[in-house]
Amino acid sequence: MIHVGVRPPTGSVTENALVLGVYRGTRRLSVVASRLDRSFGGVAALLMDGFKADRGETRIASLKRGRRLVHTVLLGLGDRTQANAENLADAAGVAARLLITHRAPSVAVYLDDTVAGTLDAGAAAHAMAKAFGLATYRVGKSPAASLTRATLLCAQPARSISPHLRRAQQLVAWMTRVRDWVNQPANVLTPSVFTDDARSALVKHGLRCRVLTERAIAQEGMNGVLAVGGGSRQAPRFLIAEYGMANTRRPLVCLVGKGVMFDSGGISIKPWEHMHEMKSDMAGAASVLAATSLAAQSKLPLRVVALAPCVENMPGGGAFRPGDVITLASGKTVEVLSTDAEGRLILADAVAYAKSHYRPDVIVDMATLTGGVLIALGTRIAGIMGNSPRDIDDMRAAGDRSGEPVWPLPLDDRFEAMIKGDVSDYKNYGGRNASPITAGALIGTSAGTTRWVHIDIAGSSWNDGTGPGYQTRGATASGVDLLLRYLEILAARG
Repeated sequence: MIHVGVRPPTGSVTENALVLGVYRGTRRLSVVASRLDRSFGGVAALLMDGFKADRGETRIASLKRGRRLVHTVLLGLGDRTQANAENLADAAGVAARLLITHRAPSVAVYLDDTVAGTLDAGAAAHAMAKAFGLATYRVGKSPAASLTRATLLCAQPARSISPHLRRAQQLVAWMTRVRDWVNQPANVLTPSVFTDDARSALVKHGLRCRVLTERAIAQEGMNGVLAVGGGSRQAPRFLIAEYGMANTRRPLVCLVGKGVMFDSGGISIKPWEHMHEMKSDMAGAASVLAATSLAAQSKLPLRVVALAPCVENMPGGGAFRPGDVITLASGKTVEVLSTDAEGRLILADAVAYAKSHYRPDVIVDMATLTGGVLIALGTRIAGIMGNSPRDIDDMRAAGDRSGEPVWPLPLDDRFEAMIKGDVSDYKNYGGRNASPITAGALIGTSAGTTRWVHIDIAGSSWNDGTGPGYQTRGATASGVDLLLRYLEILAARG
């Protein structure tokens, strides 16, 4: 993983590349940027001619200095009035990927000229570090990125910037792990392999973990988990990770994540064209585990429990069928109309478990749940709903701060009526109309009056090449920073 540090913008630049950020309408480099440019060859001033500085626009000049090749990059930051951390990260990611194509091992980035509007030096440093960390990610056996060191040149004291860099690098480390998990093929990352690997990683950060086996899941009455996992040779698992439970005066948050390690659709089988991407259907589980560990590393004054029901949805001889009626852990019965509407069943069980075992102040579930949210909101925005307006507002604020935006969907009795059953309390599919909402509504029946928020990341969890500049193709780990920011908001409120 790339190392990101900070030093004052004095002296000469010894790195292999220099990046100078420019807002739209800038006619000449600042005094400090000009001095840095002159110490590095003096070509940036020439690159300014005709440079529009649209966000993510770049110009690069490469010079031979002695035995090494050095690169000067002008980086467009767009409209100064629209400056925010996400826009800066988007642009910085473009620069990072450009330098990787030029095989630059190190880069210096002049930070002070990027600070504008509501964006202070700390937020800018965090955005830069996050962007460079994520842009250098590589999948599987892909060649490692050449860029291994980035230095932010900043007039602010290092002690005021370093905490922001530390948070960003902790975040990137967990987002990298989440991306590794989500990108893994399902024949490698089975429910038991994932829960064992996650438990090993989490206990290193002081979390208390346990894994429920199939027998324990049955004893808890989580028949939704058992039904969905019944068609696979890989037995289901249920991972529980706890942080900060000793201090009972602190608010208690349960984070529930969908862990379908592979979703074939079951007997209601999916079309083949994009089925290979269904290895990513456990992104919600990976994200809530990462956020819980980050809460521990940040020493947030909260109690946090992550719950991850992990299954494969396969059309085997023991698979559940359309027409089956399942009694969930909440005691409610659900008729199965589609075995491809499986995530809401395991999440309803997990939410019921969280409510009965922990009596939390709030439950948040995160899932790659419906294709409908992708149609409604696209690939950059997650859908949210719930029964707590304050928590929805907090989640929207967290989305703005993290660059992982969310948009609230309406939820009232009319949507629950759409999933009322004929031979059971509910049915697991209410049709295409309002499908993201009716899916979430079924999960919400297990929450009852407990504060509850549902987040559908089906669109934002995977990048097909249209994501921000810092995202490479495949898993995005979107949702990790969102949840951490939400927990930080709760912790600040006390």
